[in-house]
Amino acid sequence: MKKVLLPSLLLLLAACASEGGLRTTILDGTLIRTGTADPCLVYDDGSYYLTMTGASKLVMVKDSSLARLGSDVHPLASAAVIYDSALDSTVTRLYGDGAVINGTWSPEIHYFSEEEFPGQSGWYLYLALRQQYVEKNGTGSSRNVRMVVLKSSTGRVDGPYASPLNGVENQTQPMLDPDGSVITRWALGPSVLRVPGGPCQGTYLMWVEETGRGEGLGKFYQKIMVSHLASPWQLAGEPGVITTPTQEWETHGSSETHPCVVEGGTAVYGDDGEVFLTYSGSGYWSDYGLGQLTLLRDGRDGYHDPLQTGSWVKYEGNPVFSSADSDDLRGAGHGFFLRDAGGARFFCYHAYPFTDGVKAKARNAYLEPYAIDKEAACPSAPEGVLRMGKTGTATTTPVHTQIEFKTQGPSIAKSGTN
Repeated sequence: MKKVLLPSLLLLLAACASEGGLRTTILDGTLIRTGTADPCLVYDDGSYYLTMTGASKLVMVKDSSLARLGSDVHPLASAAVIYDSALDSTVTRLYGDGAVINGTWSPEIHYFSEEEFPGQSGWYLYLALRQQYVEKNGTGSSRNVRMVVLKSSTGRVDGPYASPLNGVENQTQPMLDPDGSVITRWALGPSVLRVPGGPCQGTYLMWVEETGRGEGLGKFYQKIMVSHLASPWQLAGEPGVITTPTQEWETHGSSETHPCVVEGGTAVYGDDGEVFLTYSGSGYWSDYGLGQLTLLRDGRDGYHDPLQTGSWVKYEGNPVFSSADSDDLRGAGHGFFLRDAGGARFFCYHAYPFTDGVKAKARNAYLEPYAIDKEAACPSAPEGVLRMGKTGTATTTPVHTQIEFKTQGPSIAKSGTN
């Protein structure tokens, strides 16, 4: 009989002291929380923080136990609202008077140090806002999407979040171009890239833009962009293109109205200076999965310019993670990466439960370990291959598989690594 994991079975099975004050949490399954899309999971100062998106609001659940983040313990009705677009008067700067938001997409929480941005250090919340828009044929549309940022006014991950300029709660700061003007291009999925050394050392913002909307199949596609940051809310120069859809799997699900997808670029760092980028390819409605790129090095301590497309090499064996052949999930993607207090690597993602050949309508958040396989290095993966999911298959781990996560260590969310 196939084992079915219910939220109430997401239990803490063991907690034991070990060297260095670490505590090992054993989870009965990879499921973290039901009804969760675009998850961002942060561990800091002994607590876990999980965000999830909604049509007009962004909410967060917090607990000292990873196993207690499930919806049976923290129902959505009791989750803390960290952003409500209906209360955000600054939305008019993006879309004009009377604008209604019906998508709070791809939130990510990042910490910036004083060294990176003097006088502006703290926790920042990045997300994209979609304007409610109806095409001439009466169908809903994602034609208008823009990036915004908020800053925690308390120095805690759980906020409250406010404008980084005036401290007014629940007011977003639109992302700005180098000249100080609001970015009005279609853009979503903001995330942070840190280049650790060499002439290109610094803090960058990555995001997704689209091109060719309305131009037909094959001409409508997304591209992952990158730019140096002048501040947490302003670009420092002209952006570059990291990648566009170039592999066959990235085109799955595309049509006259759906783009070839490369989105959600998220940096992953190795212990020896490796800088990888994972991204979601193909549509979430299709064979969604994660691909890998590697930032080429210039010597051991330097790196090629991340603004140049040629500085990134795409793995020929992509996707490195997928649920297309899974027994219990479909549409797995949108990875967010973290380490436990013992340094072990994990990533949180969302997927649709898949039971008896039927895909559920709502997504859940899952957690799995990953590793960097240096022995698999090849011309298209010069620093090694990210081993994600069931060993050797790049397929999602069965949902009931036990995993271990170590806690009780120093803050691991402020280091800029994962």
